[in-house]
Amino acid sequence: MSTKDNVREIWSECFDDTPQWIDMFFSEVYRDDEAVTLCRDKRTVSALMLQQYSMNFHGCNIQAGYICGAATLTPYRGDGCMTELMSQALRQSYKRGDVVCTLIPANDGLYRFYENLGFSPAFHINLERYSSAHTFTPSGQYTATDASSTDGAYTLFQEMMMQRPCCIQHSREQWQHILKDISIDGGCAYILSDADGNGAAIVFAIPVDNTSVRVTDVLARDSDARLGALSLIRKAYGNLPIEVYGYFDAPQGTDTPRGSMRIINVYMLLRSLAASYPELKANIKVYDPILGQNSHIYTIDRGFAVINDGYMGALDYDVDIEVLTSMVFGNDVTRKILDFPATRPFISLMLD
Repeated sequence: MSTKDNVREIWSECFDDTPQWIDMFFSEVYRDDEAVTLCRDKRTVSALMLQQYSMNFHGCNIQAGYICGAATLTPYRGDGCMTELMSQALRQSYKRGDVVCTLIPANDGLYRFYENLGFSPAFHINLERYSSAHTFTPSGQYTATDASSTDGAYTLFQEMMMQRPCCIQHSREQWQHILKDISIDGGCAYILSDADGNGAAIVFAIPVDNTSVRVTDVLARDSDARLGALSLIRKAYGNLPIEVYGYFDAPQGTDTPRGSMRIINVYMLLRSLAASYPELKANIKVYDPILGQNSHIYTIDRGFAVINDGYMGALDYDVDIEVLTSMVFGNDVTRKILDFPATRPFISLMLD
């Protein structure tokens, strides 16, 4: 069988996606050069997809890998296949030029497994929950159109996504995949325009087992436009309870882990960070047990970052790759305690 057939076979056995969704993924999203596989007994037993995205990071765009569909056939589980496959994927991610690698664990129990591979649970959302009796009452008037048929929808989407610091970005092709994913799930994606015809909000929602509605993201110019978007979802789905995977500026909600990140190329990342913070001075020793290319002493000074393995002075930080990831992609508490320019990242609308 081809690589594509092997990956599809493992995917179909290990995940409960519908045949329609699997057909869409392997006809429109799948790429051979993004498939990472592992063989045992002359057959492919473990596979994942290492997709390419970008992320805005301190004023520049960096290349980001995204791992999805990581799975092993049942008879081969518990034998180290996934650890070996993930290590292979991380090396491939480094080789192709990714600066970071991201993923969304299939369940909360997997966060610890990925931490052992250098990933930090850096992605969070504000999880908002609204009962069936909750109403959303905007003061403005908004007109809704289907995002898939609205001229300029992607341009508006990209503009709003770029306003979020340190956010995984979607290409125009990936935007189309988002819309098809939501459509297959029986969901909706709407553009809201204000009274002057200007784009005010974009909202994405899917039904969950016909018992609730999940808003997978809502981007809005202001709080009233956000209310308008949620009001539209309320009208579209009646009195079902609504949960919102909200951005950090959501008016309420519970801070909830959403995904993990790992630094793939420490030098490239620190170089970008140093350029944005010319006042930053630090000597950092990093240990990476999987990507030995990252195991160096780095000096950051006057807007530059260099590998400085001959440095013999006091270190500001002596950390492994998981801790460094937690430092760079931490929250305001991390920033204040460590006196380090941490920025919490955001991820949404992945095909998970």
